[in-house]
Amino acid sequence: MEFEANATPRCQGKPGGKNTPMSIEPMPEINAPDSANLRRATRYYFGGVVELTEVESGRMIVALVRSLSLCGCFVKTDQSLSLGAKLLLKMTHGGSHFSANGHVVHQTEIGIGVEFTDIDTMDRSRLEECLAELARTDKTA
Repeated sequence: MEFEANATPRCQGKPGGKNTPMSIEPMPEINAPDSANLRRATRYYFGGVVELTEVESGRMIVALVRSLSLCGCFVKTDQSLSLGAKLLLKMTHGGSHFSANGHVVHQTEIGIGVEFTDIDTMDRSRLEECLAELARTDKTA
């Protein structure tokens, strides 16, 4: 599988946001029974570390990111967060790092699904580079 840096995935938003040059618009709710199998972007296995800060409470969690895509990630943690909770994410992997804003969209016993809501241009570029490297190693989730 090949990652195309110039491809326009459906999660790419329009310019805007308070301090960031781009905003990622959420996908409309889908009520089909197989909606869990629909993907807006390819997910890759990822062993990076994330520092999650819940915006409202300031609570911080350090955990592993199990999968990563252009639109979000799955964080392996036994910590509970409210659906919709706004988060600041700082990810590190193999010497590279990037930050994003996001919110909790899914929770299981083993972790949380996070959708990215705002990523600045430089961090988005770093995320795309990371995904391109994962695509080269064919680590699709």
